[in-house]
Amino acid sequence: LIARFLQSGPCKKSAQVLVEELEEHQLIPRRLDWQGKEHRRSFEDLVAVNAHIPPDYLLRICERLGPLLDKEIPQSVLGVQTLLGVGRQSLLRAAKDFRHTLWKGSAFAALHRGRPPELPVNYGKPPNVVNIISARQLTGCGRFSHLFPTSTYQHMKMHKRILGHLSSVYCIAFDRSGRRIFTGSDDCLVKIWATDDGRLLSTLRGHSAEISDMAVNYENTLLAAGSCDKVVRVWCLRTCAPVAVLQGHSASITSIQFSPARKGTTRYLTSTGADGTICFWQWHANTMKFKDRPVKFAERSRPGVQISCSSFSSGGMFIATGSTDHVIRIYYLGSESPEKMAELESHTDKVVAVQFCNNGDSLRFVSGSRDGTARIWHYQQQDWKSVVLDMATKMTGNNVASGEDKVTKLKVTMVAWDRHDATVITAVNNFLLKVWNSSTGQLLHSLSGHDDEVFVLEAHPFDPRIVLSAGHDGNIFVWDIDKGTKIRNYFNMIEGQGHGAVFDCKFSPDGQHFACTDSHGHLLLFGFGCNKYYEKIPDQMFFHTDYRPLIRDANNYVLDEQTQQAPHLMPPPFLVDVDGNPHPTRFQRLVPGRENCKDEQLIPQLGYVANGDGEVVEQVIGQQTNDQDESILDGMIRELQREQDLRLINEGETLPNPPLNRSHSVNGGLRSPGLDVTSPPNVGLRRSGQIEGVRQMHHNAPRSQMATERDLMAWSRRVVVNELPPGISKVQEECRAAKGEIEINLYTVEKKRKPSHTLQRNDYQPGSGRSLRRNQRKRQHAYQTRSTIEHSQQGASQNARAREESDSSSEEDETVGTSDASMDDPVAAWQSESSSSDSSSEYSDWTADAGINLQPPKRQTRQAARKICSSSEDENMKGTKGLEPKRRKLKQPRKKKPSGLLSMEGEPSEEWLAPQWILDTIPRRSPFVPQMGDEVIYFRQGHEAYVRAVRKAKIYSINMQKQPWNKMELREQEFVKTVGIKYEVGPPTLCCLKLAFLDPITGKMTGESFSIKYHDMPDVIDFLVLHQFYNEAKERNWQIGDRFRSIIDDAWWFGTVESQQPFQAEYP
Repeated sequence: LIARFLQSGPCKKSAQVLVEELEEHQLIPRRLDWQGKEHRRSFEDLVAVNAHIPPDYLLRICERLGPLLDKEIPQSVLGVQTLLGVGRQSLLRAAKDFRHTLWKGSAFAALHRGRPPELPVNYGKPPNVVNIISARQLTGCGRFSHLFPTSTYQHMKMHKRILGHLSSVYCIAFDRSGRRIFTGSDDCLVKIWATDDGRLLSTLRGHSAEISDMAVNYENTLLAAGSCDKVVRVWCLRTCAPVAVLQGHSASITSIQFSPARKGTTRYLTSTGADGTICFWQWHANTMKFKDRPVKFAERSRPGVQISCSSFSSGGMFIATGSTDHVIRIYYLGSESPEKMAELESHTDKVVAVQFCNNGDSLRFVSGSRDGTARIWHYQQQDWKSVVLDMATKMTGNNVASGEDKVTKLKVTMVAWDRHDATVITAVNNFLLKVWNSSTGQLLHSLSGHDDEVFVLEAHPFDPRIVLSAGHDGNIFVWDIDKGTKIRNYFNMIEGQGHGAVFDCKFSPDGQHFACTDSHGHLLLFGFGCNKYYEKIPDQMFFHTDYRPLIRDANNYVLDEQTQQAPHLMPPPFLVDVDGNPHPTRFQRLVPGRENCKDEQLIPQLGYVANGDGEVVEQVIGQQTNDQDESILDGMIRELQREQDLRLINEGETLPNPPLNRSHSVNGGLRSPGLDVTSPPNVGLRRSGQIEGVRQMHHNAPRSQMATERDLMAWSRRVVVNELPPGISKVQEECRAAKGEIEINLYTVEKKRKPSHTLQRNDYQPGSGRSLRRNQRKRQHAYQTRSTIEHSQQGASQNARAREESDSSSEEDETVGTSDASMDDPVAAWQSESSSSDSSSEYSDWTADAGINLQPPKRQTRQAARKICSSSEDENMKGTKGLEPKRRKLKQPRKKKPSGLLSMEGEPSEEWLAPQWILDTIPRRSPFVPQMGDEVIYFRQGHEAYVRAVRKAKIYSINMQKQPWNKMELREQEFVKTVGIKYEVGPPTLCCLKLAFLDPITGKMTGESFSIKYHDMPDVIDFLVLHQFYNEAKERNWQIGDRFRSIIDDAWWFGTVESQQPFQAEYP
C-alpha cells in the first residue's frame, strides 16, 4: 500500500527504491500453485492480482480511522484530524485516557495572575462547592465559573404558563428592575405582569392594530410600544397614564429603541417603520414631555423599502439600522442633533438583524442578512470594515445535520453577542445555531436541536457562557456556548392544541428568570427554585375591561367608550377567564386595589339572559341591554369605591370633594326587571363554536362612574412599576455616560487616521461601506440608495469642513478611476459645457458592474483638479500645467460678469430656483426623475423632439454634433441603464445622465455608453421610460375606438383612439 501510494505521488524515486528493497528482501507475499508449493513473485504481479486496490487506498484508510474511532472514544478537541496526536488526540487512545482528574482542594486555592485557575473545558462534573468556598476564604477571590457552573442552569424550570392574550404575542420585555414583565400582542393590548408571582397588574389600551415592538427607558419610567397602526404610544410606568402619542410614520412601526445616551435632560426615542423612515423623538428626562416633530430621515431608495431592525450602541452615540434594500445605515448622536454617518452596502439581500456589542470599548456591531452571511463591523481609519461570517461554513469532522442539506439557500434569521463580546451567535434557516469568534470570524461551534427556524437569541445578562434560543418548533434551549453543548430544553406543548411556536424570550436583569411568549397568547415564566407563589394564580387572566371599545380624539388619545374615562383612571376591573367568567374571590384579590375587599363585593352575579331571538346566553348580570337599567356590576364597583373612600377617611386622610350622588347599594345582587335571570348550571363552560367570552364582554359592558377629583387623588397614589432606586439609577447613568464618551473618543481618533487604500483579499473580507463623511473606494454591488433627510444637517456639514484639512493629503494621492468601456469620445456630453462652478459633482453613487467610474469628487483646492474623464481623454491631455491658465481665464471673467442670481430683494431670482420636477418628494410617472441603476428604454424620436423644442425656444445652446445619434448607431429604442447622474445648475437646471447599453436578452451591460442632458419641458413627452412601464405598455394592444385616459400636468384627460399610424415614416 505504501509503495502504491508513493508511486502515485511526487516521491517516485522513493517508491522505486522501496519496491526494489521489498523484492530484494523477499517481503512480498509468496504465491501458491495448485500443488501448494510457494513461489516468489514481483511487485507488478502483486499489483495485478489486487487490481481493485487504487493508488490512494492507504490515504482513504487513514481518513476513515479518525471518524470511526471518534464514535467509540471521542477526542477532546473535535474536528482535529491527525495521525500524530498524543494523549486524548492519539489514534491509540483508550477509554481510560478520558478519566477526569479531579483537582484537590488546594488546587482551587492557588492563584494564577491573581485569580484562581480556570477549569479545563472537559473537567467533568462541577467541582465540590465546599472546596470552592474554602478556597475563596483563603484567597479572598473566586471565579464565577467555579461558584456557578453551567450545570446549575439545569435547575431552571417553568413556573407558570398563563393565558393572557387572545392572539399571538410577539413582544416581551422586562423593566429595568426585573420586577415587572410587559407583553405586547396581536390583540392590540400591552399587559403588565408581576415577575415574582405572575399577577396581572394592568392592561394598557389604545393601539388599534398589532403590537410590533416595545421598549422601556433606562430610567424605568416610560414604556413605548409601536404598532402596525403607524403610531408609537408612550405610557408612564408609575401610573399607566398615556404620556405621548407619536405619529410620524406612514406605515407600520418595525422597531423602537430608547437611546442610552445622556445629554443633560435631553433623551431620544427612535422608531423605524415600514415606510422606510427612522424618527428620532426628543423628550425631557424630568418632565417626560416629547417634542411634537421628530428628526426624521426618509431612507426609501425605491418603493417598498422598509427599515426592518435597529440597535443602539451601549453608549447611545450610534444607532445602526437594517433595511430591505440591503443597506445598513448608521446614525451619529454625538453632535447637536442626530445625523447620518454612513451607509454600508456589502450585503446582497435584505438585512434582517443588527446588534451592537455590549461593551463600549469598541465600535462593533453584527448584521445578519438573507444573503446567507453575517458581518461583524468595526470602525477603523474613517471607514466601517467587516469580518464576513459565511453560514455555509461547516465544522470540520462533525456530522452534518440533515436539515443543512435540505436548505438550498442559507439565510440568517437572528444574531446576538455573548455578554463579553467574545463570540457572535447566528441563527440560520437550516435550524442550526453557529457560534463564531468575534475577532477572527472562526466558526467555533455548530449547535443543533431545533426543528424549525429560530427567531429568538437572547444572551444571559452577565454570564458569557449562556445563550437562550427559541423558535417556531416550540423548543426553548439553554446553551453553553463555551463547550458548545445543550444545558436544558423545554418544549412548549399545549394540551389539546399541539405545540405553540415561541415568538420572543427575555432574561430578567438579575438572570434569575426568563420569560417567553408564544403563538397561542401565553406567557411562560421560568426561574430557579419552587413555584409556590405561582400556584396562587389562575391559568387564564383577563380583565373584564380589556376588550371594551375606545373612542379617539383628534390627537389619537383614547377614552373608554361607555364610561367616557381614560383607561388608567377607571376603577379596578374584575379578573375573568377567557370565556369572560369571573374568577373566585381568592383570585379577585390579586387585582391591584382589591386586596382587602369583602367576598360579596368581588364577584358579580351570573345568570342566563334571554336575548331578543329567544336564545339563552351566559352573561354577567351587569351587562345589560337597556341603557336605562341599573348595572349590578357597576353598582358593585361604585360600592367598592365608596368603601375605599371611607377607609381613607378613617385613616385620617382628607378628600378634596364630597362624593357625587350615587345610586343605591347592590348588596344581595339586585336584578333588573328587564332581564330574565336564572342560576347558571355550568359557570365557565363555553359552548361549541362560541367565541371567547371575554371578547364578547364589550358589547354591553357595565358603565362606571365618572372620575372625580377624589378618584384622581386615590389613583395618583397607585404605583404599578417602581422607579429605580436613586443610587442604582445614578450609577447606571454615569456608566452609560462614560461609555458614550469612550465611543466619541474612539470615533474621533479613528476619524483622524489616514484611510488605507488597499483592499486586502483575505479570509476576513473586510467590507467598505459608503460613508457620507469621507471619500469612497470603488466596490461592486447591485443596488443604490438615496436618502431624503427631513431635517437640517448643519452638524454634518461642519464636521465635513473640519475634517478636510486632515484628509487633504490622502485625498490628493488617490487616483481617479477611469472608464474605457465606451466609444472614442464617450463622455463629451457627460462633461459639462460650462465651467465646473456651475455644475454639480461628477460623482455618481452607483457602484457599477464594471468599468464605470465611481470615484467621489476631489475637493476643490487651490491646485487645479482634473475632472473625471475617460482613458481616451487622458491620452489627449498633455499635462495639467497647460490647462491651469485656461481654467483661471475661464473663471475670472465669470466673477466680473454681472449676475442675475439675486433679485432686488436679495432673494434668488426665479430663473435660478430649482424647478418643481426636481423638488418633488412624491413619486410620479412623469416627468421622469432618474435614479442610479434605473433600467430604462431610450427613445431616439423623443430625444430629437426635445432637442428641437429647446433650440426653437432658445432655452440653452445645444451642440448637434455631440448628440448621440450623430456619434453612433442608435435604433429607434435602446435598452439602457443609468450609471451616472449629475446636475448642471441653470438656468435651466439640467440633468446629465450617463447611459450604458444593456443586452436585451441577458440584461448585462455591453460595455458601450453615451451621455445626454435634459430637463422637464411643457408639451414635451418623456423619452426615457422605465423598463417595467415599457413592458406593461407593450402588452396592451390598442384598437381604433378604444377609450383611454392620460394624466397630463397633474390632470386627467380622456380620449378615444381614432387612428393608428407611424408618427414618423422612418420609424415604423
